[in-house]
Amino acid sequence: MASEVDSNALLEGKDTGYGIRRQSIARGDKIPNVAVFLKRTTLEFLQVIFSQRAPGSYHYDRDDSATEIQIADVHAVDLKTVGVRPAIVGVRGPLAWQGTGLGGNALEKRDMRTGASTFNDLLTGSVAFSCISREGIEAEQLAHLVFNSFKFFQPALRKFGFHSIKSLNIGGESLVEQEGSDDKTYIVPVYLTALIQDRWVLENTAAKNLEKVLVEQLTHVLR
Repeated sequence: MASEVDSNALLEGKDTGYGIRRQSIARGDKIPNVAVFLKRTTLEFLQVIFSQRAPGSYHYDRDDSATEIQIADVHAVDLKTVGVRPAIVGVRGPLAWQGTGLGGNALEKRDMRTGASTFNDLLTGSVAFSCISREGIEAEQLAHLVFNSFKFFQPALRKFGFHSIKSLNIGGESLVEQEGSDDKTYIVPVYLTALIQDRWVLENTAAKNLEKVLVEQLTHVLR
């Protein structure tokens, strides 16, 4: 797998042509929506990986008429076409705040001139990838490729804002039969849990306004 993929563009953080941009916390970039970032980045990562595969070997193409595999969000995949080509469908799971920093937040810096405070902490998020095919062995093979892609290219994902991949698991194969149809669909899930760095700035004016509102509310209640 690793020998088939040209990882230079990923590892160097270059524009791959699939929409991924480097989102490095070290460079000071903030991720505005971690939930969207987690699902979108992992799906686009898989699109890049499978686009490097040779034709006839699950080659991904942004052109729906040319691609050999579907890789998309659950609401963007036409499951009726699974009989023609397999699919990898991503569904985001729960997102949890770690609160690992001092006092529940990690104070990174404070601007003494403006009073603004910058915080940096970790969020735990998960994504499930359903590898779907009409053949059970093909669904297993796709799950194996997805699993190894995240395992092999963890350094590349760190450059996009991932702190680390906390866990990676392949689930058991399941058979889905549609009522009134002879079609059978096999699904093998891959579960990924990652730590994402979250960074935010608390402006001094915002803190003072919040304090003012709370004081007013408490004063109103005590009257």
